[in-house]
Amino acid sequence: MSKSQQKGQCQDCGFPVDATGHRECPKCGAEEREKPQLGLHVVDVAHNGENVEAARKRIEEEVDAASYRGNSGIKIIHGYGSTSGPSRISGPAVALMKRLAESYGGTFAGDGDNKGASLIWFN
Repeated sequence: MSKSQQKGQCQDCGFPVDATGHRECPKCGAEEREKPQLGLHVVDVAHNGENVEAARKRIEEEVDAASYRGNSGIKIIHGYGSTSGPSRISGPAVALMKRLAESYGGTFAGDGDNKGASLIWFN
């Protein structure tokens, strides 16, 4: 079953469809098809003056878009702080990403190379 059908919408028209195994959209008649697997999508929400609310909104939008497109995962650069103090975005961003990973059936992971970034892998 494709990721968009698991999420409950037709890949062509966006009409809500159930996940009962139907191979055709009841609105437009499009047949379900597997999407090509795309690589990791990378988004920086910490280095352009974003506040916590702007970062939250962008993370939600980008995770949804990456899942819909068929990316294998998404890397969010949320920062970790600097000499001026801890990042205001990091804690809320990590908490949000953990919730989103669960809701999309994915896996949350810290980035082993960058403590200011985290990943969601779509399973």
